[in-house]
Amino acid sequence: MERADPAGRAEGAGQLPDTALDRLMPAWDHRERHSLALALPRERVLRAVDETRWRDLPLFHSLLLVGSLGTKRDKAEEPFLGSMTGGGFTELYRGPRELVVGAVVATRDPKGPAALADPVGGSFAAFDRPGHYKVAFNFHYDKGRLATETRVLSTDDATRRSFNRYWLLIRLPSGLIRREWLHGIRRRAESPAGHTP
Repeated sequence: MERADPAGRAEGAGQLPDTALDRLMPAWDHRERHSLALALPRERVLRAVDETRWRDLPLFHSLLLVGSLGTKRDKAEEPFLGSMTGGGFTELYRGPRELVVGAVVATRDPKGPAALADPVGGSFAAFDRPGHYKVAFNFHYDKGRLATETRVLSTDDATRRSFNRYWLLIRLPSGLIRREWLHGIRRRAESPAGHTP
């Protein structure tokens, strides 16, 4: 786990941003990164990010079925990323090598992620209202390597303490899901027709 320092700057701050995620969320309280080798054309890999379905993530799909007592079988063919952006996450950036998705969540609001005015235009990066945390993740493909990174930043100390406890519970399953997502993307990208059997 990597933490922001008391000034709210990420370790290594002052370096030039390498990714859109660096520009949108240069500081974080928690960060997790995963990557794998994938020697395919960039367009095909990033298309597979969009096209990977719930059924391409068997572990997570099975957990969902158990948790819902089997009532969510109809999700199997839904794009996994599309279900996230339809459920409160927002696409913050899309470029030739990278996709960034994020959300702002109010800790005391059961309605889920907060609505942002023009998140792509900068309100996500600038958002600092107390009682919230920001989460963003990317997929970045360069030099034969597909990487995903997730960052979380709380907007005040009380929220940070509360999220720290939550992070202890979710970090392991969250990492497993992200690794499975990467492997699902690779299987879809490597399949001849661009889809998994």
